[in-house]
Amino acid sequence: MIDDALFLTGTQRSGTTLLEKLVGAWTGVSMLSQPFPLLFVEIKRAFLRSRGLDDDPYPLGPLFHETRYSKSELAAFLRKWRPSRLELEALFAQMRDYSGQYTKFTSDQLNAAFDRISQESDFADVVSRLDHSLAHVDEARWFGSKETICEEFVPFLLERGFRCAIIVRDPRDVAASLNSRRGVEFGGSVKPTLNNVRSWRKSVAYAIAMEKRPRFHWCRYEDLASHPAHVLSRLASDLGIDTDPAQIAPAGIVDAQGIPWRGNSSYGERTGVSTESIGAWREALPSQVSEMIEATCLPELQLLGYETTLTRAEAARVIARFREPYEITRRGMEQDAATPENAELEQRRLDRVTEPSGSDSESWFVFAEMHDRLREAFRP
Repeated sequence: MIDDALFLTGTQRSGTTLLEKLVGAWTGVSMLSQPFPLLFVEIKRAFLRSRGLDDDPYPLGPLFHETRYSKSELAAFLRKWRPSRLELEALFAQMRDYSGQYTKFTSDQLNAAFDRISQESDFADVVSRLDHSLAHVDEARWFGSKETICEEFVPFLLERGFRCAIIVRDPRDVAASLNSRRGVEFGGSVKPTLNNVRSWRKSVAYAIAMEKRPRFHWCRYEDLASHPAHVLSRLASDLGIDTDPAQIAPAGIVDAQGIPWRGNSSYGERTGVSTESIGAWREALPSQVSEMIEATCLPELQLLGYETTLTRAEAARVIARFREPYEITRRGMEQDAATPENAELEQRRLDRVTEPSGSDSESWFVFAEMHDRLREAFRP
């Protein structure tokens, strides 16, 4: 068991960086911000190749109707995976000019980190040793990192002793942040609305399915921004991290160099924790997009206590008439385009919520227990 490791994740623009900065401000904690995102991408590609599947341009996908493998098969691969030093060196060389890697390292730092990885290190041990070796706080008690859209690694990391957290945000605000102002700077080129929807639903599914596991916590961005001290206290308690209650929610946030962090909001600089972007979707999103997101996420929105106005029948009509208003510049996500076939799938998913869980529940809802929770909470 790896006792001193932390991992934070969530879908893009959900508040993962804010959470990472707040946790990283605690005494005894070292947090790295997206230090090796391609490690997660490439190990998922390696897993898919091991099953004879063609390389996927976006292997960390939404998992909607994913039937090519089971979660236990991915976990088994992560247990057996052993990287060579040459593989790690090539991977970090690939990240040298990758904008998705927020924390950069020198060659000397990387060589020292690679020296600490043994031939018996599985995936969790590699992540932990990298977090240790590349930490900005040498005297830390806990060492961690945050990466986006990596929820499917959480069950395995928990199994190996990691303390993990997922942050969730209103999907309409997620989409508004991705598609407005500085969104492309942080989220990359524009993706299909359905891809954003399905990625968000995956994140919620993992949060709900893992919530009773030891050393795990999930929270809503809105609650963190509105009541940081309360949310962070619960987070520390659930993760089993002892920290000074007086500094659980610092008034000012600094980066790893001790410089005041100005935030990475799509709407401009923010100082410290701010609620200003909550509900920004009302002004930033076209009405057909906000309605489509509500329609396709209606069960999850109700389960998590977000505002909804549509009935199931109205949601089905919204899905049927939706046409993508954005020019999609991201290639390789055509399976999530606004097509009649996808509209039918989304309508069938709404119908499936109210039915008992069964052998196909994971295909529709990622976890059978997620299906059960949605059916209990859904108000059609």
